[in-house]
Amino acid sequence: MKNYIGLAISAHDPSIAIIDKNGELVYAEGAERRLQSKRAWGNPPDHVNYIEELVSQYCDPDADTVVGLTWPKHIAWGLSIALPILSSKIRRANQNGRRLLTALKLGLLCHKSVLNFGTTGLELAFANSKSKIERWYFKHHWTHASAAAFASPYDEGVCVVMDGLGETSSIAAFEYRNGQLKQVEGVRAFPASLGVFYALMCEICGFDALKGEEWKVMGLAAYGKFDQKLYDLIRPLIKVSGVTLRSGRNTSKNYEALHEMRRKPNVPAMEYTDFAATAQYVFTEIVHEWLKNIYDLHISDNLILSGGCALNSSANGTILENTPFKELFVPSAPADDGNSIGAAYQTFYEYNPYVKRHDGVLSPFLGSSIRNSSLARLRKYCGFQSQELDDETLFTAVATALSEGKIVGWVQGRAEFGPRALGNRSILADPRSMGVKERINAEVKFREEFRPFAPSILHEYGDEYFEHYQFSPYMERTLRFKESVKAKVPGVVHVDGTGRLQSVTRKINPRYYNLIKAFHDITGVPVVLNTSFNVMGKPIIHSVEDAVGVFQTSGLDLLVIENTVFVKDPKYQLATRKIRREEAVLA
Repeated sequence: MKNYIGLAISAHDPSIAIIDKNGELVYAEGAERRLQSKRAWGNPPDHVNYIEELVSQYCDPDADTVVGLTWPKHIAWGLSIALPILSSKIRRANQNGRRLLTALKLGLLCHKSVLNFGTTGLELAFANSKSKIERWYFKHHWTHASAAAFASPYDEGVCVVMDGLGETSSIAAFEYRNGQLKQVEGVRAFPASLGVFYALMCEICGFDALKGEEWKVMGLAAYGKFDQKLYDLIRPLIKVSGVTLRSGRNTSKNYEALHEMRRKPNVPAMEYTDFAATAQYVFTEIVHEWLKNIYDLHISDNLILSGGCALNSSANGTILENTPFKELFVPSAPADDGNSIGAAYQTFYEYNPYVKRHDGVLSPFLGSSIRNSSLARLRKYCGFQSQELDDETLFTAVATALSEGKIVGWVQGRAEFGPRALGNRSILADPRSMGVKERINAEVKFREEFRPFAPSILHEYGDEYFEHYQFSPYMERTLRFKESVKAKVPGVVHVDGTGRLQSVTRKINPRYYNLIKAFHDITGVPVVLNTSFNVMGKPIIHSVEDAVGVFQTSGLDLLVIENTVFVKDPKYQLATRKIRREEAVLA
């Protein structure tokens, strides 16, 4: 009977996951949420500001504790060898590329620090208990694979990892069968790296890969078109050779041309639409070609995708149509933050190899809940209209407000684990509105006008709205809307006719499901616009205070925390009765 804790110890996106002595994953959250520091660069996952609270809440203080870490003990030595090799590629790309090299050096320093002083926070938390702390160090890509495979609904599959860099490779593949992982030999890429490649494309577009702005490239790409000259410049950088990736030869001139091409200050991002579109095309083409070769190993028809590159939802949505795989699963946190779950699982199954794993898709709602004391203080001191409602009335009132054009901050239950808001820390709006995207970008999120928003759809209506619909519980893939429905939901249809959807079921998130169902009852549309509850450059909100800060300094109309609705406009009256569809008014 032990506590099992996983610590993601990369320099960016540190996180902690806890499996209790009964084998249940009871908590997982990234440090950036609690610290409210984007990506939490250089911070320990077991930060002293909160680790004692977590241990007290989720661990048995008298049981021994096994801690899994997401890099080997001697990784600092391996990275010190890898850095000069990577630097030769990065320095040729552009001046901003040197920032990536500096970040890698920062990562090396952070690795050394964590490996030398790792679990210090946990040691403090257990200082007054009988618990003994044992440490396990796992290979980085193994923790990626464990996090994804053990969260998947499959009994067997091929688990593929694509990221910036592991110990000796930027890709890996594993056979997953009967709860066991076996690494596939011969799958390798170094110094070639799809993660570093996309980060460089991001920097050339004028965005900041260190802040995780690769999303902007995907959003911008939809506005552009394929350019053959740009393709001829970019495509030679990475070659697919069987199940390996290789750096292209004699590409110095390509890197020099890219260096000259990078976006200068004050040049609008919209001038780089064709570059973004072509870079995304190249990335997707490489992924397809390589995955076809992985499939030819005849391991499984089920593909489990992990690593930071698995956050490329635009590419993910094309995999099943362009490779022989029949099924695709991507976890809610495929990047380095999710590795804490992989490390926690690894430690648990080391001691409990015969315990049957969970059955079905892992719930992403593993983070913190809102403090009741903070919510009570907000009700008392907020200074604006508030009303506490029962569930049925709440769903009707909020759905009605959405149908009237109100923009709603929606905070329910436990926070999602991973970078995407899946209905518990979300900003919601009516997708039927033509101008809602521009309004939210300009007045709520304060971000670029080309950034799209996700459609959350009731799963049973997926086939009605999307071509070749695929169940997508974590907004992990982008699919094409059917022509017949685009006019119904223009607020969530991207300029290229796609949407990064979230499939919502009553089983996974009953409250969010019931809200969307209430909206469907009123409007006839089983979709709401969903974006993360934050402003650009900040993490998703963590506390009541964070939520109020965004509410009071943005164009949000309503703030809903659990069953309490806060309204800015004192003249606005919440609907407390069910209304007929014909009564619904779109602002």
